[in-house]
Amino acid sequence: MVNERVCAELPGEPSSVRQARSLVRGALSSWHLEGLVTDAVLMVSELATNAVLHARSSFAVEAARVGPVVRVTVYDCSPTAPMPRLHSTTAGTGRGLAMVAELADSWGTGRGEPPYTKGVWFEVAARRSA
Repeated sequence: MVNERVCAELPGEPSSVRQARSLVRGALSSWHLEGLVTDAVLMVSELATNAVLHARSSFAVEAARVGPVVRVTVYDCSPTAPMPRLHSTTAGTGRGLAMVAELADSWGTGRGEPPYTKGVWFEVAARRSA
């Protein structure tokens, strides 16, 4: 049962990452979950950046509050599932999914609905906002 939901379709451009952050920040604020904003905005930034860099397509961002859980999903047009990578400590990229795995209560991937082929999501418990 979805209690509340916001969604936006965005072009596959770097400036869209800022819009994804704004959508999530606004949703969490309107749900009075300001304590989740910092981590959720960081995680959606990583997933949106991955959509821009790797899927090279438009993408959609959805934030949904389902009871005590907030789920944020980034949908893109790439059929390739993301894979966490091991990089050296001096590498400039490649740590995003590891960070999402560390900050989220859970995360994963699933199928999208046309035109999107895949969704990458994370969940955080609303209780963490207190």
